[in-house]
Amino acid sequence: MKRKLSKILAVLALAVFSENQAQNYLNYNVGNAHSHNDYMQEVPFWQAYYASFGSIEADVFLVKGNLWVAHTEKELSADRTLENLYLDNISKQIKLNKGNIYPDANKKLQLLIDIKQDYKTSLAALVTILKKYPEITGNSGIKIVITGGRPQPADFKDYPSYLYFDGDLDKNYSADQLKRVGMFSADLPGLVKWNGKGIPRDEETAKIKSAVEKAHSQQKPVRFYGAPDFPNAWVNFMDMGVDYINTDHIPDLKKFMNSIPKNFYKNTKEYNTYTPTYASDGEVKKVKNVILLIPDGTSLPQYYAAFTANKGKLNVFNMKSTGLSKTNSSNAYITDSAPGSTAFATGVKTKNTFVGVDNMGKALAQIPDIIAEKGMVSGLISTGDVTDATPADFYAHSDNRNSSEPILKDFAASKTKILIGGPTSGLSQENLQKFKEAKVDLYQDLKSVTKISNRTLVIDPLASQRITNGRGNWLSDAFDLTLNNLKNNKNGFFMMIEASQTDGGGHSNNIEQLVTELLDFDHVVGKAMKFADENKETLVIVVGDHETGGLTLLDGSLKEGWVFGNFSTNDHTSIPSSVFAYGPNSKEFTGLFENTEIFNKIMAAYGIQK
Repeated sequence: MKRKLSKILAVLALAVFSENQAQNYLNYNVGNAHSHNDYMQEVPFWQAYYASFGSIEADVFLVKGNLWVAHTEKELSADRTLENLYLDNISKQIKLNKGNIYPDANKKLQLLIDIKQDYKTSLAALVTILKKYPEITGNSGIKIVITGGRPQPADFKDYPSYLYFDGDLDKNYSADQLKRVGMFSADLPGLVKWNGKGIPRDEETAKIKSAVEKAHSQQKPVRFYGAPDFPNAWVNFMDMGVDYINTDHIPDLKKFMNSIPKNFYKNTKEYNTYTPTYASDGEVKKVKNVILLIPDGTSLPQYYAAFTANKGKLNVFNMKSTGLSKTNSSNAYITDSAPGSTAFATGVKTKNTFVGVDNMGKALAQIPDIIAEKGMVSGLISTGDVTDATPADFYAHSDNRNSSEPILKDFAASKTKILIGGPTSGLSQENLQKFKEAKVDLYQDLKSVTKISNRTLVIDPLASQRITNGRGNWLSDAFDLTLNNLKNNKNGFFMMIEASQTDGGGHSNNIEQLVTELLDFDHVVGKAMKFADENKETLVIVVGDHETGGLTLLDGSLKEGWVFGNFSTNDHTSIPSSVFAYGPNSKEFTGLFENTEIFNKIMAAYGIQK
């Protein structure tokens, strides 16, 4: 019984640790950043201060009764003193902020002073200097901590109460002595050989955690000097509960810390994926229907972030046929959505911002119009503006993706039967008249569409809402409405479904938006796979038009459903897009190929020579 209870407690402890591990990241901000050797920065003090760092370090040498700041004696200079680099500036900001070091009264600053010579004479000089700065020594928002040369713990009491001392984890302190310990510092290379890449070995992790726990058990923060200084190392230190993250790269750590809330996401709505039968998957035969699903701005990192958040489940990852699509446009290494999806819709590479036209601006034949000649019908769905580049690429012709009014006008002449998406500025009186003449039924709300009889245009404000802002099952409902109509066409159909706002998550570097939009999209992928299994004549393809954000995944938990990432840009990248296919002819979508091959492979699956 005792052994069983021990096992249960161990499991519970592991679960709590994993949950705490996930929460750890959200507890960190720039207040946990320590500007190591701050005086070597291009602008000492101010760079770290304006980054709102919580700790700044200065090395000092006693020269002629003054404390000069430098890394070594060779670098000493009379114009670089503790006073003019730090104390004067701290005093200035306290007065400017009416008694607070930072405008936010809750923000505090630790000044770590590293004594490089005899501590007795240096500390005596420091105490004398600090008498001129009562606004600093009497300020609860400033903590002065002495490191380097320090008195023995028994002598802490001999110094003013506003001075604290850097603790040594190998020493034992009495209760009174501990009150004067400002923090604990430890030499990381003296503890482990880990260089910051990957994760430490288990025994090294245990040593680091043991040091952290020893400091925390005494209610003191801890930092490691000699520590590697780049994102992967920072992530590991946060993961292990290190309070102050050492850096010589202030802008990089500032950006990293400030981005944590947008780079971390824990899923609360886990779902089970569809279980495919694979009955017709990979068969070589002509298909009647093609469902093309485009999660805008996504490639493997985005999919794996969503897969992690859903605890190791994703419908798209149940597709066995996978490949890579090269995304460059005809005039740029990095595409935008307009030529990206024009390649899918027409089989032709074109210029950035060009919609459904070639390099010279000449209109190209698109899938909906091509298959209409065979008696087939088409439907287009987007969680963005109905004139956005991706849906427009399948029905419009323009050399400017931002020309909403003429783009929407092209829908009147398109052979596309159904177009569903969000609001657009292109809905002019002239276009309304064009739709009336073309006998296009216009709806302002998806829910108001009970039956589709004629060509249909739905412009629903709900479509452009994020899933986290209440869009609900809109995309699934739009898919069901469109599929239930198109599947009745005996000659077959083509559907394009775009998750527009996955791209927005990449542009805004917001992993919550990215993951929640992609998970919503993946529900529709499951629906499409289910229909393909039932119909047996349907090919399902999932492919992004490009990658957005340069996402990397720094940490995560498949068990707990959380992910921590980092973005390298707020724009598109040249990373090839992941391709997934399911159903007859799915094996044609393996390997690396040009994005124009998506069109060619669709035509081949239909048995259409083009």
